[in-house]
Amino acid sequence: MELLRNMNEVISCLYDGEILTSDGKDRFILKDERVFCYKDGSRFSLDIKDFSELYQKNRFYLYEESVEIDESKDEAYYRYYRK
Repeated sequence: MELLRNMNEVISCLYDGEILTSDGKDRFILKDERVFCYKDGSRFSLDIKDFSELYQKNRFYLYEESVEIDESKDEAYYRYYRK
């Protein structure tokens, strides 16, 4: 995950449609001029000004979703042939 340097960069990334995270478990997105936070099944939204004031001291990262594939399980699955 790439660390964002300041709140201006955070806001810019949100306007570019990026998904941000502060701890790897939460997600921040911008939709209709409001910043939505999703964490542990809950959701809330803030306008840009309130978001900037409340989260100015937090560290934000670009969220990168990674899919890990277990090659051994994949290989075992494809070796199975029904006769």
